[in-house]
Amino acid sequence: MEVHHHSHQPKKWKEYLTEFFMLFAAVSLGFLAENIREGYVEKERAHELVSSFIKDVELNVHLLDSLIKGDKKNMLKCDSIALYIIKTPKEIDLAYVYEIPATSFRYLSNNDTYDQMKSSGSLRYIKDTALLSMMIEYSNLSKATEFRSVVQEYDYTANEFQSTLNKYIPIEIAANKRKSVFNFPERFIADSNDKKFYDETISLMNNKKFILSNEKIQVFKAEMVPVIYRRSSLTAATMNFMHMTKNSAKDLLKYYKEHNEH
Repeated sequence: MEVHHHSHQPKKWKEYLTEFFMLFAAVSLGFLAENIREGYVEKERAHELVSSFIKDVELNVHLLDSLIKGDKKNMLKCDSIALYIIKTPKEIDLAYVYEIPATSFRYLSNNDTYDQMKSSGSLRYIKDTALLSMMIEYSNLSKATEFRSVVQEYDYTANEFQSTLNKYIPIEIAANKRKSVFNFPERFIADSNDKKFYDETISLMNNKKFILSNEKIQVFKAEMVPVIYRRSSLTAATMNFMHMTKNSAKDLLKYYKEHNEH
């Protein structure tokens, strides 16, 4: 039987070159497709985060409006009481003095989305440099406002301010400072014994005057007036930061709306 041997001719260099380029093209296209897919996913994720960030900003604007209104009211009350103390030579009415707001409002910025974008590196996918710049400026202002509100104003009010007020407060007025109880008795009064207790507490104020004795007036003025004005100045500084943050937020929201309408 005759056996035929097939001859294996070596491939030409052009064939090797063609196979190399085909393999190279396939791998490159695979990498390119994966990069495009990842870029698209990251871009969509960044878009979602920016949308969430914008909602946070809108919530903060509403919060700032409320806080500015409350701070303005508190500051005017504090200043009017300080002026009353200064101008009254004797018989200072402590019942009026202790109408002073004893606590301050805190601005706690809703900045979680921005912090998430910053920590995850998603900010780099925001190609609109103007928008990115406005986001960074707003976030920095918002954090500075929170620091002013919480660390400086609120801390001062809760400590030195309160401590000075408490030196002269009559025990009857102190007992009646539990405003949440008396404004919403249905939340706290469970039975007739509770009602009797709260009625007796409220009655401590009935038909009583709380006039500061004349020998204490000068010391009272020297201690009380500076802490009231210090509290007012801190409130005014916080309000200034709130206004700056609000204006930055409004500019950001306006820009975003104008450049992201479909």
